[in-house]
Amino acid sequence: MAPVISKIYIYPIKSCKALELTESELSKYGLLHDRVFLVIDPATNKQRTMRELPLMSQAEPKIEGDNLVITAGGKTLRVPLVPEISKYESRTVLVWKDSMVAADLGEEAAQFFTEYLGVPSRLVYKSPNDKRAVVEHSPGVNEIGFVPETAFADNFPILCLSEESVKDINTHLENPVGVLNFRPNIVVSGVSKPFEEDEWCLVDINGLTYYFTCRCTRCDMPNVDPATGNKDKFQPQKTLQSIRRVDKGKAAKWHACVGINAVPSAHTGTIRVGDVLDVKQVFEGERQRTGQPGWTTKAVEVGA
Repeated sequence: MAPVISKIYIYPIKSCKALELTESELSKYGLLHDRVFLVIDPATNKQRTMRELPLMSQAEPKIEGDNLVITAGGKTLRVPLVPEISKYESRTVLVWKDSMVAADLGEEAAQFFTEYLGVPSRLVYKSPNDKRAVVEHSPGVNEIGFVPETAFADNFPILCLSEESVKDINTHLENPVGVLNFRPNIVVSGVSKPFEEDEWCLVDINGLTYYFTCRCTRCDMPNVDPATGNKDKFQPQKTLQSIRRVDKGKAAKWHACVGINAVPSAHTGTIRVGDVLDVKQVFEGERQRTGQPGWTTKAVEVGA
């Protein structure tokens, strides 16, 4: 039996609560509206994340018509779902080492997040005119005809994870975790074994090819309980370091890996819960994050 999509999630504001969908359109950044908003430290213009501020995980965004409505700390903020960036002050922000242009959504939004998080904060929206290219391990122009991009996600447009992988992780944990500890976009069920998704290279979903590029390395973000915002000092990161340090490439060899990053071969399309994943190519040999640009995996065709 082929694996199918069991859950779809987007995270309109990086590091804030997930929004579960039954279907999603694609955009040039991956799933539509995924991680296009960002909370920043106004003193440095750097990202704020739930790694340092676990309370961010409890700020809940919902799409209502043309607005994004955010609830946190008993208060509500309403901002345009797709802000007209010319109406806002431009600000250059940092996500890790990547610098990009964003629209600052103003004082009301800044006050909302500052009061909720207890530290000076501002809310920004990714400018569609500023390109943040995805290069490492990504299919390039020769493969898909364009340079892939992402908005404020850590590295790649889409993250995929199987339910079976999470079930396997939980056999090693005293306190089980859920898929949302790992913040995937696409959750699948029906794989033949845990972490089978690690082996995928080319997968067709609803008539569109997705390049499964490299495994996702993990910091301590999964230690944040997505239901409560409480952060455990050690778990599941400590256990993951002992069972999932499976990548021998680059600096990734020092990190646990859970989930697989993906790049769709087009900017338009639809995925739905229940869609079948048709695995066309799998990886042969040791999968590594080499740091090299381009599609560097060695793939083999899947037999009929």
